[in-house]
Amino acid sequence: MRSVWSLRRISLLMLLLVSALLLPGLLLADETPAPAGQQPSPPFDLAQVPAPDTIPSARAGSPLYAENCAPCHGETGLGDGPTAPSLPDPATAFADPTAVWERSPAELFHTAKFGRLEKLMPPWGNTLSDAQIWNAVAYAWNLHTDQFSVETGGLLYTGACAECHGETGAGDGPNGGDVISDFSDTRYAMAISQAGWLTGWQAAHPEVGADFTEEQQRNVLEFVRTFSYNPIWASAYRPGTGVLTGRVEQGTAGGASVEGLEVLLEGFVDFTPVVAFTDTLTAEGDFSFANLATDPSVVYFASVTLDGISYSSPILMYGEGTDSLETTVNVYEPTDDESGITLERAHWIVDSQPGALIVAQIYAYSNNMDRAFTGRTVEGVETPVTVAIPVPPAAVEITFDNGELGGRFLQVGHTIFDTAPVVPGTGTRQVVVRYALPYNGTSTEFSGAVPYPANSLNLLVSELPGMQISVTGLESFGPQDIQGQTYQMWQSENITPDQSVSAQFSDLLAAGDIDPRAAAGTTGASGASGTQSAGVSARVPQLEGWTPWVLGGVLLFGVVGVLAWAWRARMAHTSTDTKAMMRRQRTDLLQRIAKLDDLHAVGEVSDENWQQQRARLKAELLTVALQLSE
Repeated sequence: MRSVWSLRRISLLMLLLVSALLLPGLLLADETPAPAGQQPSPPFDLAQVPAPDTIPSARAGSPLYAENCAPCHGETGLGDGPTAPSLPDPATAFADPTAVWERSPAELFHTAKFGRLEKLMPPWGNTLSDAQIWNAVAYAWNLHTDQFSVETGGLLYTGACAECHGETGAGDGPNGGDVISDFSDTRYAMAISQAGWLTGWQAAHPEVGADFTEEQQRNVLEFVRTFSYNPIWASAYRPGTGVLTGRVEQGTAGGASVEGLEVLLEGFVDFTPVVAFTDTLTAEGDFSFANLATDPSVVYFASVTLDGISYSSPILMYGEGTDSLETTVNVYEPTDDESGITLERAHWIVDSQPGALIVAQIYAYSNNMDRAFTGRTVEGVETPVTVAIPVPPAAVEITFDNGELGGRFLQVGHTIFDTAPVVPGTGTRQVVVRYALPYNGTSTEFSGAVPYPANSLNLLVSELPGMQISVTGLESFGPQDIQGQTYQMWQSENITPDQSVSAQFSDLLAAGDIDPRAAAGTTGASGASGTQSAGVSARVPQLEGWTPWVLGGVLLFGVVGVLAWAWRARMAHTSTDTKAMMRRQRTDLLQRIAKLDDLHAVGEVSDENWQQQRARLKAELLTVALQLSE
């Protein structure tokens, strides 16, 4: 049975980023004497708690809670995580409303940041930023309530409180002249508990909601709390003071006017769409949007569709202290002329399993014209096709990212064609194709040519003990270490379609052999492990969404590289603020990988979950690293 590739070569750099093994979980407990020789964590001090720069998001805190808190507090906040029994006192059950009734968010933050060492609660301020801790606290907080209760409280608030306190809790209601509390002020709201709010409510105007039940009062207060944090079910987007202006320009000489086209502005948080607006272009191609959220976690894209092709702006983000953005979107007329198509780069990545080579080919196509290549007719298919992807005659289990054979991708003989357009620019169309090449015995050949003139071609072959390789058509660059895995590398520049590249393999593993890398606790890029069956149907799995972990190894490296190119194509004008954010994200990902490895080492995370989560985190890390390298 084939197992998913296990990334067991832990980077020493990642381990050095964590000074000690941390027991995960946010443990909030009463003060007790610290063990002999150990200093207790500092007592709560509101002055040590920074107000959140932006409204904390439970959605953003969900993965942080799952990784750092759930092992003790449980996935749903019941205090039943796998490490909870080993703690000196029960882990706080955040799902119990009484657990946080008399505790302010600031108290939860303080405990999370500075820890409770006497209770085996680590100080998460050593590994998480203040913003991350606030988001984790937001997720933990919302575990004791639900959308129905909060919405019920909202209805009661509107009828009894909004006239003075305002619809957003800012104290700006029509009769709110004497109101001094701003429930939406995170500095104020973080310092008061639900119990404190109820005491203030009953002291200031007990007549308001006098007929409410205790549950209804609590629901109102849970709704009031949402003015200062976003629960998991709420939209991660809140309007603000942001203004975005831009212009759509026709990039084709003599092209049609763009007047009257619709511009779509989409906002994303953690790759999840949260809001969308539209505007109509003026005669000059101008558009504008106002009242946008300026939260740096919100990423915007402006796009325009012309002749069925969507053209997008670079990534758009508000920096700290800014509330205006400008951008430009270029559009183009279509053409069926492919003469301007070239390859910016091509990667051929080969691994071996007993009885088969596993191949991933990654192509980044460029369009050097001022028109979008929308397709040409090819004998054997009715749909116009764009770029060509050659595959060997013996290839089986052919799969693509972002499309299927017979759908977006159409095959004619030993050539597969994409049907997606290629817009002008460098590396604007990326294609990843994966397949298996079965062989008999212990030797085989892999050969091919690039479909278009290519600026560079790389061949990477995962090392296998005893395997011999002879490559013609490329220059050897020797062994290369990529994310802890060794590959033999060959490379050449300015390759033309008439140049053939061939790799002769000998001393491979025959079908049914045991991969020695699996016996040593590591495998190659394809994830070989144990005795392999003669078939290859399970060896070329399909990637899904943004989590391309199942191929493992350098296939992961290559696929994530393509995703990074695509993302960077929308980030051509990355700001300094964005770079700083990505550097923080890189550090966070390194630390999260190290902690995950620690949990796996002590048996708190299963092999399968460890493999999946680690590969996902490394995929994110590679994407960020490639963006920063620009």
